[in-house]
Amino acid sequence: MTITSFGVLLGLLLASPASPSRVDLSGNVGDSLTLPCHGDPSRDVEWRFQQYEYPDWLLVAELHTGSFSPGSGFQGRVESFHLTDPGNYSLTLSPLEYSDLGFYECRYKDETIISDVKLNVFVPSLVSVEMGMSVSLPCFGITNNRAHAGDLDILWKRGGENVFQLHKNTITYRPEFENRASVSPEQALYGHMSLTIRQTRFSDEGDYQCFYNSPKERGKPDSVRLIVTGHPPQTLTVKAGGLLSIPLYTADPVRVTFSAGLGSDEVLMLDANKGPARYGERCAQRCELLAQNYTLLLRSVTLEDAGVYKVTDPETNRTIGSVSVHVSAPPLSAGAVAGIVLGVLGVLGVLLVLQAGSALAVRKYLQKLKRASLQFITKQPVLKIRKTPTAEQHVV
Repeated sequence: MTITSFGVLLGLLLASPASPSRVDLSGNVGDSLTLPCHGDPSRDVEWRFQQYEYPDWLLVAELHTGSFSPGSGFQGRVESFHLTDPGNYSLTLSPLEYSDLGFYECRYKDETIISDVKLNVFVPSLVSVEMGMSVSLPCFGITNNRAHAGDLDILWKRGGENVFQLHKNTITYRPEFENRASVSPEQALYGHMSLTIRQTRFSDEGDYQCFYNSPKERGKPDSVRLIVTGHPPQTLTVKAGGLLSIPLYTADPVRVTFSAGLGSDEVLMLDANKGPARYGERCAQRCELLAQNYTLLLRSVTLEDAGVYKVTDPETNRTIGSVSVHVSAPPLSAGAVAGIVLGVLGVLGVLLVLQAGSALAVRKYLQKLKRASLQFITKQPVLKIRKTPTAEQHVV
């Protein structure tokens, strides 16, 4: 190669814009995800897409000055920012479909590439747990059979942020997971790297990913979606004067309210948030918080304590659980029972006396009526019959 031709080639290389480095993104089916792209304002740009294992490039969207046109199969699922933010040609996909996985290019009309994105789309494994309970998020991988506990390198992420990492016998946590998240090193040596979370909170919800070894390999399943729910409502019957136990399910901050019935206002029973627990007037002299048992005790229950007790998370205002309470009347003492029996017997005696007196009065009345009838008959005059003489009696 001559010096002249080498200079021409070098000039072309210097004049050609450098290809952008590839950006690796990942998301779950149903998520919303933004493909980044920034360039010169007021330029015509298009996004192209190549699916895994398919050679053709498909049009995702055309971004012109003052207009936006989505490609076939992306209508209603793509959004651009360039009309309100000139030069920002990033594209938001929502909701993600599994068929969206592949390679994306953002380029000018002269085919200059300004963004190169590789997108992985995962189908998350769904795990549900009731708030305050423990849960295990599954993760499996192929590990070295000769590895020791000190060789383990395991990383759990949520939303792109580290949650838990075990690296050469050193454990690091995200602050809110400290002393609540763990991985068993013994099981991890056999490829079982599940993450256990104790005392789950509503804020623990999200999509978790597991990685292991260096460089990091993704465990299976690709992603685990954790859903934290409240507890099913309970119904309890308590005797008046007895003790009511309201389950709180957690040692974390809670708020307990009482409502006498549908449409009634909620009255504060307990506010155990930050600082000392605060009791409402209805609860102040009769309540006790058992933090170790996650229970609120209400003593000397009365008939007015019947209603619904609701436990909520003050941070999210979501319901942790509720208890519908019915209060039965207190049992009668032996003296009260004896008094009732004597009272009933007394009433029965009076009724019998009245009944006997009524029968005697009727009998006397009938006898009196009979005597009056006889007297009436005997006092009537006797009629004498006078015979009329016949014709023969008149002949002399």
